[in-house]
Amino acid sequence: MQVTIDGVPYAPVRDSVARIGIAITTHNRADVLSRAISQHQQYLPPGALVVVIDDGSIPAAIVPEGVQLIRHDKSLGIVASKNRSLEALMDAGCEHLFLWDDDAYAIANNWHLPYIESPEPHLSYQFLDLAGPKKLNDMAVLYRDDKHVAYTGQRGVMLYYHRSAIEKVGGFDPVYGRGMYEHPDLALRIHNAGLTTWAFADVVGSEKLIYSLDEHEQVTRSVARPDREVLVKRNVGIYNSRRDSGYTGFASYGRNPNVVLTTLLTSQPDPQRGVKMKAAPELLQAWADSISGALPIVLADELKESPTGAGLGEVPPLDMSPYFARWLHIYQYLRDHPEYRLVWCTDGTDVEMLREPWVEMEPGKIYVGSEHKTYADQWMKANHHGKAYSEFFEQHRDEPLLNAGLLGGSRADVMEFAHRIIRLHYRIESQRFWKMETAPATLVDMGAFGMAAKSFGDRVVTGPKVHTIFKTDGIGNELAWWRHK
Repeated sequence: MQVTIDGVPYAPVRDSVARIGIAITTHNRADVLSRAISQHQQYLPPGALVVVIDDGSIPAAIVPEGVQLIRHDKSLGIVASKNRSLEALMDAGCEHLFLWDDDAYAIANNWHLPYIESPEPHLSYQFLDLAGPKKLNDMAVLYRDDKHVAYTGQRGVMLYYHRSAIEKVGGFDPVYGRGMYEHPDLALRIHNAGLTTWAFADVVGSEKLIYSLDEHEQVTRSVARPDREVLVKRNVGIYNSRRDSGYTGFASYGRNPNVVLTTLLTSQPDPQRGVKMKAAPELLQAWADSISGALPIVLADELKESPTGAGLGEVPPLDMSPYFARWLHIYQYLRDHPEYRLVWCTDGTDVEMLREPWVEMEPGKIYVGSEHKTYADQWMKANHHGKAYSEFFEQHRDEPLLNAGLLGGSRADVMEFAHRIIRLHYRIESQRFWKMETAPATLVDMGAFGMAAKSFGDRVVTGPKVHTIFKTDGIGNELAWWRHK
């Protein structure tokens, strides 16, 4: 028996778990939000959870009793707000996730049923063009049957996801900054992962279920046109390259994302090559393309444009070997970014991710690269100078040589690892200044990396699960997280 009170259907207590979640994002549009919530409450699915994400509105948004409010103290943009929506609904255990702009709302009972009854795990409310005389002419219909209609593009008015799709590819990619192209990117990742029949589809007859003020040009956009144009210009290249490549990378929607760091430090000569490396994003493109389930970030002292799909962290040029400078930059970057959870630091020109490591990484473990050599290797002896290194190599002469091109673990552990390398470097340099050490400066970090790793004892993990056999053509691909060429 269906019970209706004041026109609102109510579910029995046993069915009241929030299988359906509705999240509304808003910014500085109090009247628009109030109207949207009022409309939603008239047509609320039984037992639905309703959450409002207030992206730094001034004054703060106000919601009625029964609606959960999550507020950003300052505006973080569309990507962060939509991800906060996903986080709230996923954490609540919702199976069906409906993400709404504040300028759209339901206009019919059971509006949700065609979406949750569809076998498609992602759909979105679409309008082909504006309702009035002004036309955008920016989309076309690709397919239509009695249940679905597919388009060449997507509008972000109302986005429906089954939680399985979010579990597979994650949420909105923070690489898009404050927004623009973030929702078609997620739709394409879901589609490229083989989960949907069409990338951009809606249910037939959705115009009778949902009303969009934007479609009818009855609202002022929350992002001003000049700001939108800047965001579009910034993000269109990322989106287009992914659109044509079949990209399916995982993007963390939580507030503690994972990150993969690499460095391209070109202001000083590379001690092994004898020349400065080129500040060119294409050197790192294969690395960036391979990263999944994390933010790829390049720390660079001269590079002005990151490889497509990666973020760029500009660091100052330092008058020191780039092999030691990288650990200083990594430590300081992680110190300044407490939001990260799991971290990998990798070489960028000869490392690629083969499988996502995140789920398999054990708390407290530190993962490193290694080679089919020992610390008795002649190259190590020839390129490391002074008592500290020679004693370490002799003590561990028969043990596997650890490679500094791969380091993974929690943010705190990776920070501490990097700091131990820097402490050792500055201690030896100080000893050289005080004439306690007369050997020439050591310009490569393999010895310091090994010494830092040994100081963590049995917490350090390496081997075929971590990476392929070093300097082979991918031997071990079937097991490894990383290919180290």
